[in-house]
Amino acid sequence: METLYNELWGKPLGKVIEDRSFTVYEPQYCFSPGYKVDLYATGHDAFPIPEANIVESNRVFKVLKTVSKLPCGMNRLLVRSEFLDAERELVEVESEKWTDVDSETGIPASDMNLDYNIGGQPGSGKQYFFDYLLVRRISASQATAVRINDSECYLFNANSHGRKTDASTLFALPDKEKRMLWILTGECIDDARWYNNGHGWFVVLAASPAKVTASRQWVKERNPGVWYMKNWQWDEIVAAFRFTVEKGPGRITLEQLLMLYTIFTSFGPIGRTCLKTISMRNESRYNQAISRYIGDVDNEIKTFIQTGGFQMEGNGVDQHASHRISIMEPENDRQSYKSQITTRWIAHRVFEQVQKKSKLKCFELYQWLSAKDELRSAAGWFFEGYAHEWLCKGGSFIANKLPIGDHQTSCLEFLTSSSTGLSYFRNTKDLALKVHKQNGHGIEEDVIGKYFVPENANFESVDGLVFTALDTVILFQITIAKSHNIKFNGLKRIWDSIPLTIKNIQIVFVIPDNLIRNYAKLQNVPEASDIRPKASHFTISQYRLVLTDQKIQSMALVGPFKEPVSGGGGDRSGGGADYRGDTLMSGT
Repeated sequence: METLYNELWGKPLGKVIEDRSFTVYEPQYCFSPGYKVDLYATGHDAFPIPEANIVESNRVFKVLKTVSKLPCGMNRLLVRSEFLDAERELVEVESEKWTDVDSETGIPASDMNLDYNIGGQPGSGKQYFFDYLLVRRISASQATAVRINDSECYLFNANSHGRKTDASTLFALPDKEKRMLWILTGECIDDARWYNNGHGWFVVLAASPAKVTASRQWVKERNPGVWYMKNWQWDEIVAAFRFTVEKGPGRITLEQLLMLYTIFTSFGPIGRTCLKTISMRNESRYNQAISRYIGDVDNEIKTFIQTGGFQMEGNGVDQHASHRISIMEPENDRQSYKSQITTRWIAHRVFEQVQKKSKLKCFELYQWLSAKDELRSAAGWFFEGYAHEWLCKGGSFIANKLPIGDHQTSCLEFLTSSSTGLSYFRNTKDLALKVHKQNGHGIEEDVIGKYFVPENANFESVDGLVFTALDTVILFQITIAKSHNIKFNGLKRIWDSIPLTIKNIQIVFVIPDNLIRNYAKLQNVPEASDIRPKASHFTISQYRLVLTDQKIQSMALVGPFKEPVSGGGGDRSGGGADYRGDTLMSGT
């Protein structure tokens, strides 16, 4: 720490913190693992360049680089704009506490924030923010202490020069020196000496929710302000990778980009996970790291199940239990946050594991998620899982044609064949290979009724599809949104991959029963003439297929799907396949 003091104390930052331009690679259509997709299938060879249209743009970021090692163990950091916002907040709050002081004791009023808590998702880079703040304060000759724990502290001022000290020495400082001192720490504060309101210093704790909970008495006595840091954006991840991991002037390779994007979309916008936990040096190291991380995710899911699946209740993201499967999303005022299941892939993993443990418990968890507006996206991911399983198991389904008025609407009855697993297509080229007749015209007859699912969750406007005749394909859009647009690019991409013998595209919106009224009208879907301008006898039609809570519950209570029989009544009888054994009963 003394070398850091000698390098920076009282000296202009100059080139220590500066603006730098980075080329940011934005995948316009890149791999984001879909429902139950194995992440080991995400290597460079699996997803070639034609499916990874990448837009490059130059973005300017602030970067920090020192000669000496920083407390985080590095000497270079990306300075996120979030750091600048948090720094301004701290300066304002620390200054404000001295605007209302008791004339006799010199102590700020009891309702002032005497200290501060920087919160945020574990792994979001709170230590990096501290190191940025330390560099800024040392350069400005502002007294600052770094507290590793009460036995190991480092004091930066005109007398101590960054030398090692301890908490007892800090407690013994004159009041005048305390008033000028900021103390930066990432460890819980559980020594009663820290609680004294007479200390004029400004303690900033940046730690996980678990460590803040362990510091509850400090929170009670010192009334710290709170600021929850935003999670990382994709452009920040790319710039940080270039500056702190790659460190070279060369371009990021396509293989590295796909790996990084897969981590970001599968495991979440968490700096530590994307930049440190999972190595991208080569495919072998990457697969090993992915395997370890998935193992950790599965262990957390087990804990999630054992505790009833309610670890997110009350915004409880615990560092040692759920931070890989739930993520803290700060509110706009940064004074509070919501908890979400981290990503779509994680939600599907939770769904799959809970299903294996108990179908009934999975349904109860789905109901709990559905009842909370802030967890609606997670409920949607669970609903998607139920819909995929429903369609994959096969049977007769009846959907109602849109729009639906007061008169009797026509219905679409179709079959899907029973399958023990999902039939994936990797991209449009792969879909074409799977369905086209070899050396012939049209589609193979044996693909009729087969339910296909895209490996890529970013596949626009298509969550699944089935060919129901030699000239007809159904595209499923599974949603809990109140309305849903079908994008031109996604529909056109599918159209360009299937044989010209397909004359009918039937778009089926799979929805829960509480959205029946919303899907009584036509949704925003491209016209047939837009997709194939010169084609004749080509149609695009819309339908709704309702997967009711009763149907989902029957899956949980009855257990495995029963053998399907034809018939059913579309929306009027529960919106879907008719199965023997759907009557609700106990047992699994």
